[in-house]
Amino acid sequence: MRTVRVLPHIKRVDDCFGDFLVRVTCPCGVSRHIEPEALARIAGRSATLVEIRTADALVDLRFGKLPEVVAVARPRPRA
Repeated sequence: MRTVRVLPHIKRVDDCFGDFLVRVTCPCGVSRHIEPEALARIAGRSATLVEIRTADALVDLRFGKLPEVVAVARPRPRA
């Protein structure tokens, strides 16, 4: 798997017209990429990544810790 670039300038789900992915990483190391549109339907378009991080649905019940939530660049196909 290729590494993806973290985009620290993105703070809200609607930044950069949603042209990014949101990576949610559990404290145990499991991570998933989520489309910003999916998060906008759940939390609203103006929700910040910090608000999404503290959402009850994302708290790991086994560890009781908050996940890491960051915006990452979409992987581009190589020519």
